[in-house]
Amino acid sequence: MKLKELITRARTCRRFKGDHRISSETLAELVDHARLSASARNKQVLRFVTISDKDTCEAMNALVVLGGALTPEQRATDKQHPGGFIVIAGPENMDDFATIDIGIAAQSINLAACEAGLACCMIGAVKKNEAAALVGLPDDLKVKLVLAVGEPDEERRLVERRADGSLSYYRDENDVHCVPKITLDEAIIIKK
Repeated sequence: MKLKELITRARTCRRFKGDHRISSETLAELVDHARLSASARNKQVLRFVTISDKDTCEAMNALVVLGGALTPEQRATDKQHPGGFIVIAGPENMDDFATIDIGIAAQSINLAACEAGLACCMIGAVKKNEAAALVGLPDDLKVKLVLAVGEPDEERRLVERRADGSLSYYRDENDVHCVPKITLDEAIIIKK
């Protein structure tokens, strides 16, 4: 699959096949993609926690919000929770260069998951202190981002901007998760 197709298919997923657990080995393989990716100034300050244990996954699920822009009835049911999590951790006071690594790592994991037939949700809406305590994160590291990983249980599709100009994601009348994107002409503001 070409990279552009992979990027297009690697949409955020908020509903998973909850009975499909993601193994520690699979999660480690996804983290390996992040480990091998570019790192600002090659500092490599990020560390990762993989969670495949069912009870710990359910405890983490209670600490995150998947789909804050969706109504409660549009969100995942108890049977659609992710099969695993990856916590991206780093020092508390990361400079701007180091914070770039969070996005690079998350996108690398997301693309690798998509290539493997899985899906991710990059979650910033997390109770970070409680999540750090749950996984036993060392005091010198803080939760920066949490990725839910699992087998997708929803269709996701890129669409044009809504008629009202909104770029908020939504579920259409067929319960398809729609993600509006700006046009390439809007994205490129200057050509020289």
